[in-house]
Amino acid sequence: MKDKSSNLLLLIMVIAFTGTMAFRVSVPAVTFFTRKILEASALNIGFLTSSFFAARAMFSIVAGSLSDRYGSKVVYAAFTCFLINGIVVQLYSIAGNVISIVAIRFIQGALNGISWVSVQYVLGKSVKKELRGRVYAVYFAFGSLGIVVGNIAYSLLSQSPIKHVLNISTALFIITSALTLFIARNLHVMQDRTEIKRDYEKRSVSKLKLIHILPLILVVFNVMFFASMLRGDLVYVYINEFFNVNEALVAQTIALSSLTALVGGYLIGWFSDKFNDITALKIALSIAFIGGFTISINVFPLAILGLAMFYTANSGIIPVSRKVAVTYYRLGGTALGLVNAIGNVGAVIGASVLGYLYDIFDNRILTIFSLKFSAFAVVSILPLALSLALSLLLQESYKRINY
Repeated sequence: MKDKSSNLLLLIMVIAFTGTMAFRVSVPAVTFFTRKILEASALNIGFLTSSFFAARAMFSIVAGSLSDRYGSKVVYAAFTCFLINGIVVQLYSIAGNVISIVAIRFIQGALNGISWVSVQYVLGKSVKKELRGRVYAVYFAFGSLGIVVGNIAYSLLSQSPIKHVLNISTALFIITSALTLFIARNLHVMQDRTEIKRDYEKRSVSKLKLIHILPLILVVFNVMFFASMLRGDLVYVYINEFFNVNEALVAQTIALSSLTALVGGYLIGWFSDKFNDITALKIALSIAFIGGFTISINVFPLAILGLAMFYTANSGIIPVSRKVAVTYYRLGGTALGLVNAIGNVGAVIGASVLGYLYDIFDNRILTIFSLKFSAFAVVSILPLALSLALSLLLQESYKRINY
């Protein structure tokens, strides 16, 4: 039974990889199709991202509510949404205008919101609390690898018709759906252990009401607000212009810094499991703030270090915040959905606001003790400072929890 359960957990990791790759391989293809063939403006290209994350935010909450109502059986919703996604992605090839493209991306956001929250809920409820931090960290690492491989796959197919890329996306979604159905049909393997664990948690842990989740979701919102710059398109422009390095070196810098996050994120998850979840969050937030500040200094090697620090911290904050949501709230599924939703909202708003601020500051320099700082980057890290302060409120909220 234990071996079968471990195999199913491994399958969930594979789903994180194939499902993420299925979506990410189509993203650049659709973006370039919209820009070059449909001649969309940059603003309209931005609407693709906004519509996706807006839908994902809304339907993450829906998925969280379904998780609390139906428990691990919510994975059937993930199976259905992955399958529908494989069909929906084909609509891009017949879309004749930007509005249609944005509408399709909105639908994908809704499907992804339900799919991933459902999978994350089942994952969290299938392992002991003492392992959740590390398991979530590994799960998100597999997702990150899916992003990398998806982009590499597209680069190899960039000269092919969009239909070829969309066919690969559909195939990967179907594979992901089939794997999810297999897990759904074998839920009993994990449920036996899950029910015992739930009874133990009810006796030993005083669960929090959802009202107490406010500090946590504010922390996640602010982190994702800033992350929208370093994980989005703007980071390429910032590094290229502020540090005066060529495009190839920018891409290599981001790739190298991202790789360090795979190990660093796991270590933060391990600390969360072995010692204290909130302390792990506070450490990760401190690293994120220092990394963000370092990126503002006009010394290129420090920029590489700062990127690595932030990516590492972000890779720890995401799984630990999910662990806290699933573990310490009476409605763990709804809490998980809220954390996902608010993170998506932070990314949408952050991308717009920071892009606007970048235009306003226009590479303005601050000189302090003979060091040159980017005025834009210094202002941009204020949300991280706020998250660090909010972590103190988190500590107060979770004092009532029996660790």
